[in-house]
Amino acid sequence: MITQLLKGLLALCVASTLTLVGATSADAASSQRGTDRAATQQSTQRSTHATERAGACTKQWRGLRKAKRAEDRGDQRLYNARKAMKRADSRHEKRAASKRVTRAKRIETRTDRQLKKARKAWRKCRDAAGSGGGTGGGGGGTGGGSSTNPLQPACDAGLPQAICDAFGQLPMPGGSGGASPIQPLCNAGLPQAICDAATAPPGPGGASPIQPLCSAGLPQAICDAAAGSGGVPNPGTVLAPVCGLGLPIPGVCATTTSQVARARAA
Repeated sequence: MITQLLKGLLALCVASTLTLVGATSADAASSQRGTDRAATQQSTQRSTHATERAGACTKQWRGLRKAKRAEDRGDQRLYNARKAMKRADSRHEKRAASKRVTRAKRIETRTDRQLKKARKAWRKCRDAAGSGGGTGGGGGGTGGGSSTNPLQPACDAGLPQAICDAFGQLPMPGGSGGASPIQPLCNAGLPQAICDAATAPPGPGGASPIQPLCSAGLPQAICDAAAGSGGVPNPGTVLAPVCGLGLPIPGVCATTTSQVARARAA
């Protein structure tokens, strides 16, 4: 009698546990599906907004994005091939790794050429359609004339020319026209063209839209803030390295460009 009662209680406990686990798993799966659905909708909306901003040049804009993703994959392929070649030990492994590096270099060269072609087509369409005229001029990648590159006056004032050249290579140097996430920095003296460019859609993998500028020498904290990570940094802290680059910012830089030059010469 007692044994049967204990068996019944045990069976009841097992059934209750299985029911609780099933309900928890179902809730977790439902929550995960909701999260995935929200992420997909957000990605679709971002892509739609970027396409709408491209206007009449939607086809060229999509081609540019596709070429950029292919170029990123080519760079990654070459990096992996070189890394595998360093790890190769035997002669057979080294020969195979060398072939992979050669093939990856060929692919990278092709994707770089396709990216330049796609960027040229997009700029040509944008200039013909008049989109991005006054604020976005993206020509002058290496020439950097002040009439087409809104950041060039800052380089003429002391900012390294490599940053202005990188600005000319941005897909959307004029941005989208929305609120800039780093506007307080421009209010403190950073060139407004950088804040305008920060309103463009993020790059591949959610990268900062102005990351090429930081790769060329601009403080990385500015690009991180433009990507929305870490919030807006303190202008007094972030803009100090910009002064070290040679751009005199009133109220932030304690020395002028000529004083910096004299200090370096001494």
